[in-house]
Amino acid sequence: MRLPVNIFLWTFTATLVPLVLLVWGVTSYSEQRFHEEINREIEENIDSLIGEMSNRMRYESEVVEGIGQSQEIQTMLNALMASATGIRHPELTSMRINTNRFLAGLQRTVPGLGSIRILDAAGNTIIKVTLGRVASPSFESLGQVNYVEEEFDNDDLLEQLQALPSDEISFMTLPASFGDSLPGQEPSTLYAVRPLRNVDDRTAGYVVVNTFGEHLDQILSFSPRPRDGKVMIIEHNPGQPDRDSMILYDDTRGINFVSPFENGISKAGAKARTIDDGAFWNAAVAQSNGVYIDGDAEHRYYYQEYHPYPHSLVSWFVAIRLPADITSAPFRDIRLSLFGFGLLALVMSLVFAGLGARHFARPISRLALALKHFADGNRNQPIPVDSHTTEVRQLQTSFRYLTHQLAEEARRRDRAEKRALQQAKLASIGEMAAGIGHEINNPLNNILALTRLIERQLPPESPSLQEDIRDLRAEAHRASRIVRGVMNFARQLPPEHETVELADWLEEVIDRMQAEAMEADVHLALLSATARCQAEFDPAQMEQVVSNLVRNAIHASPTGGHILIQAECRDESITIEIRDEGPGLSPELVDQIFDPFFTTKDVDRGTGLGLSISLGIVQYHGGELSLENRREAGEPEADGVLARIVLPRHKARPRVLKPDDKPSFPTTSP
Repeated sequence: MRLPVNIFLWTFTATLVPLVLLVWGVTSYSEQRFHEEINREIEENIDSLIGEMSNRMRYESEVVEGIGQSQEIQTMLNALMASATGIRHPELTSMRINTNRFLAGLQRTVPGLGSIRILDAAGNTIIKVTLGRVASPSFESLGQVNYVEEEFDNDDLLEQLQALPSDEISFMTLPASFGDSLPGQEPSTLYAVRPLRNVDDRTAGYVVVNTFGEHLDQILSFSPRPRDGKVMIIEHNPGQPDRDSMILYDDTRGINFVSPFENGISKAGAKARTIDDGAFWNAAVAQSNGVYIDGDAEHRYYYQEYHPYPHSLVSWFVAIRLPADITSAPFRDIRLSLFGFGLLALVMSLVFAGLGARHFARPISRLALALKHFADGNRNQPIPVDSHTTEVRQLQTSFRYLTHQLAEEARRRDRAEKRALQQAKLASIGEMAAGIGHEINNPLNNILALTRLIERQLPPESPSLQEDIRDLRAEAHRASRIVRGVMNFARQLPPEHETVELADWLEEVIDRMQAEAMEADVHLALLSATARCQAEFDPAQMEQVVSNLVRNAIHASPTGGHILIQAECRDESITIEIRDEGPGLSPELVDQIFDPFFTTKDVDRGTGLGLSISLGIVQYHGGELSLENRREAGEPEADGVLARIVLPRHKARPRVLKPDDKPSFPTTSP
């Protein structure tokens, strides 16, 4: 496939796919956030409605409790007990007048109390005040007492009244004969009933109050409607199937709490179980709060269950109805607009991609032809640099870099061969040193023994001869040290690993070097705060390495100089660094510094084997030894040498120097 076609197809794919994903992702994310915001807003609105209605219901319960505890009602208790037996109390008329006046004034002072009744223990209505109007006792009874309503004759309801708790307000339905609602209508709210107890703790009568829900209508009518939603209040009354799922309030149908008392709107057919063939009501009863979308996907119902009546199974579902597409509708137009603009941008980009593909393909083709000529051996033909594209220019630069790297690789190969030759030389020197050191060591021991014998036989008056003997013995000792170093270099003894507390071990090693440092007037400073760990190595061999490096640093440091020793622990390795303030390394010593017997120190200060032995010990521990010039920030010249030992924390395989290893550098001029 030709390059212009490839560029065109890749541009098409790289433009279309991200565009579609971007539009879809942005709108989906925004729609999800919008959906969550609407859910939160509706839930907060429902919680607010429930809170306000709960406060009102609690207030009305407190008013009912206050009525039962009022002096006027408590005064009538004996009269109510007598009325229940059909006996007229002599002061019943005056009590009625006082109580009627009190209750009528209370209704004018506390609006919203629809009807207030005082029943005797037999359930007969002694007093009734409705919306501030006092009902007269116009119904005669078989006894001597006239009642406000017909004489009570409902044994089942009387049993319910007598079973009510005596110390709290209960809520229940009363027969339609009480006449608070229009004929054929069910009152929206339940009656609040408070038993009245006399001094003998017997039920003397009942306070019965129905508020008609007037103030609930006010709360609901003045509350804001989120997103123009429609509010519904539905009663869940599993004990009374005729009231179960009855809609108490509905913005859509114009139903409110006072409907059964003020107008002819019937609630008989206003049942929530008719919504979506009962699916909505079943979902609401199964889950007390949630969101329901009807089967036609036209409406979305947010609902939450609320218990307005304490100690009762009756509850209300507060629901808000919204269009089902309220969260998705705003984003349809957004998606269409974005896809339209995206399609237009795609067409334009494809046109420019086709033109650009031809423009980019020509210089690449010419470059490919030039590379072919180069491969055929025509190295003198110049690479054309006529492209204005950065990437093509980078190709040309890369080709030049390739030729440079080929030459550099040849130089690296030469260096590797040189290092391999040096390694072989060190190996042969080690084998030779082992044999020579063993042969020389015995004559040296004999020379030292003979010098001691000769020294004891010299006359005391020959100080010059004694001085010669001492010089001879010193030279023999020096030769012995050289032989010992040669033997150590040749042996390459494997380390005997031990578990070592790094900080304590290093502190002991540096303490033993303090005498040499003080003699040279050099300060040793150990920083090992980060080295509080354990490691596995041969402490004797590693002490030899650290001592050699510190001794080299002492010899290289000026009078009054400072040497800093620092250790650091990592998960798998430890690092020991030794920094001095000497003159640093000279470039001509780099390739020779680890050679055996190479040294630039005075004759009596070194054998040239210290660094070679140290390197072998570190490699046999599986670690690395490196030396480099220190440089302070902004300073072009060297400022001392940094020697770094890196060892594995646990026993590792020996790391023998390979031909490809980078060369290490000494701490100082040896």
